[in-house]
Amino acid sequence: MEYLKSSRFFLTGVVVLASACSVDSARHHYVLAERLWGDKNYSASVTEFERVISKDPNGVLGQQALYRAATTEELFLGRFPEAIQKFRSLIQLSRDSELSRKAQAQIGDILFTHLENYEQAINHYQSLIQLDRDSSEAPGFLFRIAKSQFFLFQFENALKTYQRIYETYPNSTWSEKARFEVGTTLFTRGQRQVNAHGSESTDFELAIAAYREFIKRYPQSDLAVEARFGIASSFEELDRLEEAYDIYLSLKNTYPATQVIAIKLTRIKERLAHRKSKR
Repeated sequence: MEYLKSSRFFLTGVVVLASACSVDSARHHYVLAERLWGDKNYSASVTEFERVISKDPNGVLGQQALYRAATTEELFLGRFPEAIQKFRSLIQLSRDSELSRKAQAQIGDILFTHLENYEQAINHYQSLIQLDRDSSEAPGFLFRIAKSQFFLFQFENALKTYQRIYETYPNSTWSEKARFEVGTTLFTRGQRQVNAHGSESTDFELAIAAYREFIKRYPQSDLAVEARFGIASSFEELDRLEEAYDIYLSLKNTYPATQVIAIKLTRIKERLAHRKSKR
């Protein structure tokens, strides 16, 4: 009996010692990984982070290494599938809700920004909103859903999502951006519309109204100049050239791309001259 107790005590001591050695080794690799990262040797840094993960997979240090490895692969190495895999592993392992939230957001960023996989991005952001509709990040996630729908030419869905943003989160900075994007989406769609009363209008006319509404609500916005450019472009598409010319001219000294304005003014002058020559 005494022998068995001694054996159990010895084995327990070995396990504890081995665990302590493993943690110490993990710390050593973590420090080395951070040093390599600081030297911009990102690939070698990820390798060291992975060694930390293998030695302390369920510990705080291992999970932090998993996050650091994933973000490094995303931001510096362009290894996006590997980064997504690590972020998903972290979400499954981590008990830190804040770290899991960051990992979920990073996955969405990879799908939307880097891979431009808009269908998956929509599904991912929708699942995050369902988990926490009151999250401060929800309007930003909705905005990316709308942009994804726009890039997929799902213009009607995009318009509905933008509307949802500024109606549900009217005080959010995303509300301002959503209202601007309504004009851009209508302009890009460029179709004829028939309302419930049978009256016909074009998306360019609707875009003008949307841009004007935006300027009325946000006269000091950085996007106000872009909205005025959108109005001028819509008038140009409607062949209302004089109105378009006047707005472009007023933007000559304020629009960031001055060369674009110069080209627009020249082309409209040519079109007006051609129109007069036909009379």
